[in-house]
Amino acid sequence: MILSVSGFRGIVGLDLNPIELMRIAKLFGNYINGSCAIGRDTRKSSIMISKVVIAGLLNANCNVIDFGILSTPALFKEVSRRGLEGGLMITASHNPPEWNGLKFIVKGRGIFEEELNDILKLNSNLSLKFGTYSKSSSRYIYDLISYIGKDSCLGIKLSLDLGGGAGSLLIPKLFKEIGCNVLTINDSPGIFSRIIDPIEDNLKYLSEMVLKNGFNAGFAYDCDADRVAIIDDKGRKLPADFTLILCLKYLMEKIGLREVVVSVDTSMALEDIVNEFGGKVYYSKVGEANVVKEMMKRNCRLGGEGSSGGLIVSDFVMCRDGALASALISKMIKQEGQLSDLIKHLPHYHQIRNKIHCSKEDAERIISILAQEHNDFDTKDGIKIKKKDSWILIRPSRTEELLRISVEAKSKDTAEDIMGYYLRRIKSIMSDHNE
Repeated sequence: MILSVSGFRGIVGLDLNPIELMRIAKLFGNYINGSCAIGRDTRKSSIMISKVVIAGLLNANCNVIDFGILSTPALFKEVSRRGLEGGLMITASHNPPEWNGLKFIVKGRGIFEEELNDILKLNSNLSLKFGTYSKSSSRYIYDLISYIGKDSCLGIKLSLDLGGGAGSLLIPKLFKEIGCNVLTINDSPGIFSRIIDPIEDNLKYLSEMVLKNGFNAGFAYDCDADRVAIIDDKGRKLPADFTLILCLKYLMEKIGLREVVVSVDTSMALEDIVNEFGGKVYYSKVGEANVVKEMMKRNCRLGGEGSSGGLIVSDFVMCRDGALASALISKMIKQEGQLSDLIKHLPHYHQIRNKIHCSKEDAERIISILAQEHNDFDTKDGIKIKKKDSWILIRPSRTEELLRISVEAKSKDTAEDIMGYYLRRIKSIMSDHNE
């Protein structure tokens, strides 16, 4: 079980149980002390968890508004639009199907670390009063159509891999309304025919569909539709960072903004582009809520996470939004040409991402030892060792028992050499500790 600003996650029936879920829901309900929106993804366990969480919130005297199956960005939008005190999204996002959990929303944004700590200190005793329950439907998709522009992408041909997730009920309608011709695959809610995380899956079938039908692009989403991966018109899966880079470049050109906030694992290509505009890049810890916190601190409207293809536009919604990002890219194709041509003009670096299974305690010990071996590094999130044309980031995952290792360099050989060296060093540290 993992509890962080990214949410409360675990494996159902193993370390995620109804009693603990109800306790967390009651704590959250006591903290927000008001109305709370509820949404869920399409996992088989989500309906059970929804009922448990609703009971906990009602026992905390919260007024619950149940939106049923919904994407995470849609629930964030409803909390913000309605001025609600909070929201709970029942999802494990990109984790495998046996996982589930809760994502916390406070006043239209993700929860911050200090707020999470405050919640955990509260008393979870039952309230003497009980809240109310009602159902509602979301207007998110209509807001998004209005934001992008109805019929603004007329004639663009797309294949959508909906991954069996919540986007199955929302995203096809979005693209049809903005004028796209759409072919959907993996569009049965709750049936997961590929790796839930589209960043991790090779998306071979989606690529084949794009090539076979001469489509302009393909988009693949995770279970709660906050992540998106892209297939270009030549059937190539683009690096996750390209989603964020393409969107931010487009928005800087169209609306004149020059400052962005991104997570520390985002490609140096973004900084190259922002520098061309005479702008400024600010960095945050990895994690949507951490990016948003820095955006609020800097009064910055644009942000995101490169590693997850996660775009955040505060004017629309204060979280990563896969549907928003893919719709913007479709509009970009309509206005500026094929993706394969557009990416030719982007700065190119080589990224490698790896992971090692280890406990949180082991991850912290490894990072501490590596810090002692270097003079110049950033400890904003784990340890980031940066040189002129390369960097390596080693940090503990907030959603799984993993040590995540990301490397970027100008050449593939250099990136592989850096990754190889640090993998050997980390395994050596772990081996020394186990002897």
